[in-house]
Parts: sequence; C-alpha cells; structure tokens
Amino acid sequence: MWKILTMADKLDDYLSNKELSLAEDLRKCCNEKGAEIDIKESADIFHKLSIVYKERSEEIEWRFTFAMAVLTLIGNSPSRITDLIRNVLPAILTSIRFGLIRSAALMNAAIVRKPSNVDEIKNDLDKLHRYVLKLAKVQRDQFDVGAYVDEVVREKIKSMREETKLVLDKLKHIPDDASSERAHELEMDKINRVKTLQDKIAAKYTDIMKSISDKSIEIMGKPPCRYCVAGMGSLARNEITPYSDFEHVIVLDDELLQNHDENSDQYQSALEYFRWFSVLLHVIILRLGETIIPAVSVPSLNNNQIKEHNWFYDAHTPSGISFDGMVLHACKFPLGRQEKTKNKPWTTELIKPVTKMVEYLDADVDFKNGYHLGDILTKTSFVSGFKSIYDKFSQRVTDQIQSLSMPRQHQLILKQLEEDLNNFDVGKYLISFTFRRSFNIKRVVYRSSTLFIAALGRLNSVYQSSYSCYDVIDKLTKKQKFDSETAHKLAYSISIACEVRLKIYCLKRKQDDISQNSLYFNITDSYIPDLVAAVGEKSIFDYFKITWSLQRMIRRSNYNLVEIDTDTNITTLFRMGMFEKVVEEWNDNKDVSIVYKMIVVNALRFTSRYEAAMSLGKSLLTQPLPVNATIQVLCCITNSLKALSRRDDGVCKKLKSLLDSLSPNDLNDVHGWFVQEAYGHYLLSVENDHEKALGVFIKLHGLLLKTHADH
Repeated sequence: MWKILTMADKLDDYLSNKELSLAEDLRKCCNEKGAEIDIKESADIFHKLSIVYKERSEEIEWRFTFAMAVLTLIGNSPSRITDLIRNVLPAILTSIRFGLIRSAALMNAAIVRKPSNVDEIKNDLDKLHRYVLKLAKVQRDQFDVGAYVDEVVREKIKSMREETKLVLDKLKHIPDDASSERAHELEMDKINRVKTLQDKIAAKYTDIMKSISDKSIEIMGKPPCRYCVAGMGSLARNEITPYSDFEHVIVLDDELLQNHDENSDQYQSALEYFRWFSVLLHVIILRLGETIIPAVSVPSLNNNQIKEHNWFYDAHTPSGISFDGMVLHACKFPLGRQEKTKNKPWTTELIKPVTKMVEYLDADVDFKNGYHLGDILTKTSFVSGFKSIYDKFSQRVTDQIQSLSMPRQHQLILKQLEEDLNNFDVGKYLISFTFRRSFNIKRVVYRSSTLFIAALGRLNSVYQSSYSCYDVIDKLTKKQKFDSETAHKLAYSISIACEVRLKIYCLKRKQDDISQNSLYFNITDSYIPDLVAAVGEKSIFDYFKITWSLQRMIRRSNYNLVEIDTDTNITTLFRMGMFEKVVEEWNDNKDVSIVYKMIVVNALRFTSRYEAAMSLGKSLLTQPLPVNATIQVLCCITNSLKALSRRDDGVCKKLKSLLDSLSPNDLNDVHGWFVQEAYGHYLLSVENDHEKALGVFIKLHGLLLKTHADH
C-alpha cells in the first residue's frame, strides 16, 4: 500500500512540474502585463495545460478508487485507518471536480483563439465531457454537451442579446435644452423603459439558466431530494445584463436533514449528487467560451496566495455568461470556497438544506467569509427546481433577519456603509477623471448608486427577496422616508446606471468595465466620452449630481436630497471635463463662493477665454486666500498670459514673492511644483533674454531636485 501511494506522489510531482513548465512557456509569449502576444502559441499551451489537469484528475480518481478498495477490504468498522481514509475522501473528490472545471476552461479558452488544431481540441473537450458524465454516474452518459450548447443554449442567448440591443437602440438621449417639465416627462419615460427592459432580461436570463438546470437534472437522473436553484446578485435584483455571470446557490429540502444524520451515507450521497450536478452545469456554461481564465484561478497563472504565480491577464476570451469566479473573495456558486488559506483556513459550500443555508445570515459567519455572503443571501430569486423549497427558504431568510438584534444589524450595516462610502465615493471619482485615462464603469456608475439604495433598504427592513432598487425606492417612499422628488431622482439615477452598463456591454459584446477611449465615433468635450456618448451629457451629468447628493444625504443621515445648487453643478461639470457647461452655469448664476469662482477661472482658461480668466483671477487675488488657492489662481493667470504672449510685471512679482517664501518642504508639495512651473513657463514665454529665462527655469528645477535628494 505504501509503495503504491509513493508512486502516486511521484506522478503528482511530475504533473506539477509539467504545469509549471507550461506556465513558464506561456509567460515567455506574454508581455510584461501578462497579456498574450501570440494567441496561436498561447492556445497550444492552454490545450496542453488542460490535458495536464485532466490527467491529474484521472490520477486523483485512481487514488480515490484505491482508497475505496482499502475501505472495502478492511471493512467499514471504525478504526484509525478507516477514519483517516474517510476524512480525506471529500478533499480528493473536490480536487477532482475543480481540476475538471479548470481543464474545461482552458480547453474552451484555447478554442476561442481559433488555432489550426481546433478540431483536435474540440475532440479532447468532448472526451473531457464524457469523463465528467462518467464520474457523475449520470443516467444519460452519451449526452453531447457541445451539440446541446451550440444548438440550444447559444440560440437562446443570442436572442436575448439581440432583443436587448433593439430596445437599447430606441432609448434616446434627453436633450440638454429640454424644459424642466419636458425633462421630467422624458425621465419618467426612461425610468419605465429601463425598468421594463431589466425585468425582461432577468426573465430571459432566468429561463436560460432554468433550461440548463432542468437539462442537467434530466441527464443526472432523479434527484435524491427536493431542491431549488436560487439566483443571487444582479439577477435577484433584476439588474442583470446579457453578459453577466451566474451567481447562485443550491438549496435542499430540510427533510433530508430530518431523515438522515449529516454523516450518514444517504446525506453525503445527496450532497455528491448536487456537487456533480453543479460541475455539469459548470462545463455546459464553460462551453460557451465566455469564461476568462483568471475566473477559474489556475494556480500557476492566477494564484492570489503566491505573487509570482499571479501574473496572467486574459485579454482574448470575451467575458460573458459564466459562473462566479473561483478567486477566494468571490466563489458565489454551489461548490463555493474550497481552498483554504493561512488567514482563512475554512471552506464554504453553497449546497445546503434550508436550515443550514440560513445559518450564513449570522453576522459572524458573514464577516468570516469575507465577501458579505449573508447580505447576498438576503436577495435571491427562484431559478429552477421546486418552488415550494424556494418559498420556504425565502421565508426563513426573512424570519432569520427579523429575529436578529436590530441594534446589532444596524451596527453591521452602518459599518459596511462606511466602508462603501469610502470605496465608492463619487466625489473622489469625479476628481480622478482629471488625472486618469481609464476607470472602472461598474464602480464609477453602477455601484456608486445601487449599493447605497440597497443599504438604505436594509437599514429600513426592506428585505423581501425579489426587491430591486426600484422596489426599495418605492417602499421607502411609501414609508415616507423619501419625498416624491427624491424618489424620482433616485429612480432616474438607477435607470442611467443600468442603461450605461447595458449599452457599453452590448457595444463591446462582453462584460468589460474598463473605459479608456471613446467607444463611439462622436467625440465630446468631456473627460468621459464613453458615458456621454452612451446616455447624453445631461443624463450623465444628472447621474453624478444625484449620486453625489445621495452619498452626502447618507453621510448626514437625511432622507431627502437637498436642492442641487449652482456650486454643485459647477464642481460636477468641471470634474467631468465639461468646461463650456461650467461657463454657461457661471453666466446663469454668478452668486457662488470663492472656491467655485476658482473653478470658473480654470474653465474660462480651458475654453480659451483668457481675458475673462485673468480678470476673474485678479479679482480673487484681492481677497484673502490660502496659499494653495493663491498659487492655483496665479498659475491660471500665468498660463493665460502665456497663451496671449503677454507679460505682466505684477503677476511676475507675485509669483517670485511666493516662490521665495516657500520652504524646501513646500517645494516638494504639489503646489510648490505648480508655482515653479508657473514662474518658469512665464519667464520662458515673456522674457526677451531666453537664455537667461531658461537658466532661471533650470535653476528652479535644480532646487526642487536638491530638496528631493536632501529628503
């Protein structure tokens, strides 16, 4: 026996070394960011790596068969050896299942890259599917996964996406010059259209997942107990897109727990059925070719625990309909989190009877898992199986929440809300537009509103499973937490968030949240051309104003949005890069504070209104200003003078005086940089003696470099 196990260990070492060697080959054909350079070459490596994972699963299966044979040989009576074998069996089976999923993901990724040997890879993938069916001990072991996906599933998904695009094409921008009354009518129309569209997408997406689930049950054979598949995340909130991943759990009938002990063969056999059912679901979804490789966390490519093994970036597999990722902070799928870490040495499986699943709502368990599982489970939707089981689960969730201590609940929600306000701060996002060429659309436009409306719902005990953000707003309005105008604005912001996400995903034909350059042909006067092109200047401007006000409303614990004033409008427009609009807002209402007048000075300069910028800037310099504000105004005036090729000895004197007054520490500060740049550029643009001016400019930067070196 020991000799056989030693041989198995040597085979495992061989396969591990083979994987690491292939990973190194892949690294050589990727750039410094981990993205592939030659996809034909990388496809070949993915294919070979997938075979390694299949071989590893076969080898581990052999160990499992050997362990079972030993149990049969020595009998099932309790002993040190039998206990040891029984304890290791679940881990062996988990390793097999995860290995097969990774193998399937790698093969499908190779197929997506359309290599010359694509038929060979498809043949190997068919073999892998048959191997999965064999291990799952299904009734229909000749089922053709590839044909089913190509002939049935793809057609349903294609139809859903085409219908979504047709509706999106009819969603027109709200004109900038619409009267307030007309704008309100158009906003109401958009709210209704987007809400109806999201409901339809959720229904079609659910139907697709139901048909796949039902087909998988048909293949597996009669289930050992009643069950339901429950959707979570954006599907449960009716905010899903035709390219979103499928977050879900499998809830079992409590009778399983009542009739059998958790350690009984019958109970464990039932769990095994649904584990293999989940694997079958997984390989069917993987066959779509829309699961990026990092989502399955191949240890040699995307291992979050080992930095040198977490380097690969999949830029070629279109991210679309897939399971939630296997990365440790995700794992919102039935097999769950099965890989232990030093800091979190536990596993989390999302295949449980109703009573056991509801235990995840306990706060300690929620925070222990690290991705707010308890909160996610409060919003679910029925996908397939027995509706009675889902209804029972949904009711138990509501009962469990209501039984928890309200002060404790509020404390936990407020703690999470504080963290979210910091991570999804619209004010910070708006500032970042000035400096960044790219940003994450989901973070900036979607989560910055939906997270907080959902949080307000939880704070006010709006827990019904099927509630969307629209439903939360309606419920809180009926509870008189919101007035009608606030409710309208918040519903409108949700509609804009959903519309942006849908339009950009459908345009890219994948789930891609990184905005870099304009996706559309028209270029706008804005730092965010993608967003403006998707929904129009007025709508995206209104979105940020409303969302910024929503977050401020939450910070001050007030349930009604304040009237959005000129100051807020000017700041929002400026940070979005809409400088012409800033000037228009200023011309309509000049009664703003000094801080906002400084913003207008910059907007005037950026729109080439240099004389107006200098005039307003000089008027500000006559008032008491902090040093950093004085520097900003002087910089703006100096750049305007430079643009006009004019000199102004008074400005030069002020700049020189400021420069002389700055300490070495001040020079290292960003404002120190500004004043040196302003003075240097001023000299270079207006001095007749250019060599002298250049010498002074170089001297200034030499001083700056020296202060850096001294520190």
